[in-house]
Amino acid sequence: MAKKVHPNSLANLTGRPRAYINEQKKRRSLSITDTGWEGAQPIVRQAGCTSVSEFIEKLGRGQIDFKLLESA
Repeated sequence: MAKKVHPNSLANLTGRPRAYINEQKKRRSLSITDTGWEGAQPIVRQAGCTSVSEFIEKLGRGQIDFKLLESA
């Protein structure tokens, strides 16, 4: 019997498109309390980001509008 392959498995082989073509990301570390981490999650989602890493990247690039975050 042939092994079934889920269509998403094949899509995952290509990897995610890189958001910033001209720069390689580097692994960083950050220390944060559990309370700070939990409190950051709604802000990250509110900013339309899927991860804290994406949020910090956009924050550093000036792509986060704090006025929109404060009003929501």
